[in-house]
Amino acid sequence: MAQPSQLRQSSAPLTGIEDLRERARALLDPETWQYLEAGTDDGVSARWATDAWQQLALHPRILRGVSETRVATEVLGTQIALPVMIAPNGRATRYCGDGELTLLEGAQAAGTLVILPSSVIPSLPKLRVLRPSQPIWQQLYMAGDRAIMRDILGTVQEGRVGAIVLTVDLIPDGRAAPPPPPPAFWEGSDPAPSFDRLYSGASIDDLAWLCAETTIPVIVKGVLRGDDANLCVEAGAAGLIVSNHGGNQLDTAVNVVDALPSVVAGAGGKIEVYVDGGVRRGTSVLKALALGARAVLVGRPASYGLAADGAEGVTGMLQSLEAELRRAMMLCGVSSLDGIEPSLIGRGMVDRPSDKVGQDS
Repeated sequence: MAQPSQLRQSSAPLTGIEDLRERARALLDPETWQYLEAGTDDGVSARWATDAWQQLALHPRILRGVSETRVATEVLGTQIALPVMIAPNGRATRYCGDGELTLLEGAQAAGTLVILPSSVIPSLPKLRVLRPSQPIWQQLYMAGDRAIMRDILGTVQEGRVGAIVLTVDLIPDGRAAPPPPPPAFWEGSDPAPSFDRLYSGASIDDLAWLCAETTIPVIVKGVLRGDDANLCVEAGAAGLIVSNHGGNQLDTAVNVVDALPSVVAGAGGKIEVYVDGGVRRGTSVLKALALGARAVLVGRPASYGLAADGAEGVTGMLQSLEAELRRAMMLCGVSSLDGIEPSLIGRGMVDRPSDKVGQDS
């Protein structure tokens, strides 16, 4: 992988996520690039991801007197400047020497929050010392041993996170492990062992236990069905993330565009719903909100930004999405996020070739 100093040398103007992607590809070693872009099996779900958003047609309004737009929103009571957050996407030290510290800096400059990967949990208290007041959500996986889970929750509690993001669509399957990420300076040369535990037998009862065990709100990531959404609500979840894990777990799983309306219906307006997967344009953000999402998450684009330009790359990526969202809102006759509604989605689909691999979060 390129050294940290190399990852910050570029001063070319940002022209959007595809530009960042190409610059990241040129800087990262082939093994790391393959890890970042990989889908599972035949890569069908990965190819569907971005295409599904782009094939969904917009049905704009005219003559609505929109001269400015407001895109700030609130997620679980936390104010963010735009309805886009950073999804967990593996250790950020693969793409930038200072890893999550740089990721947080880039997100804060754009006014939004980061969901940290589960592998950073042992070092979370150290990271929190460096970013004491920044809103952070923390991903984790369910462990089969509840004593281990209590230890994990204790460390997460010490990290003062705003929410736990329980990822439920990953199982241990014997596939080759990704290249190990280097530690960041703030972790020290000998970081604590990872708290990652993949437990394929997790059930709705485990979710209910977790929600009862902690005072931190629990968000369930990996929901693709309305009936599952309803079960999560009943178990005490505070939010849901519609996601198919970047298309690198169950190939041919339903894309998040098709799954989102049913999950929103299953949640019944009782908890917030977010969506993660394939968002590369501000128009896709608008479509997600029109389908009922509170906000979207992006993962791979943040890694592109880190590799291409460090914190500035992450900030630029988010600002590009924000600028595109504002423009799309004006062209659709909408001045605020509250005005984005299902009628802005057209009945037809855009006829578009699907031979280009569209990456997920």
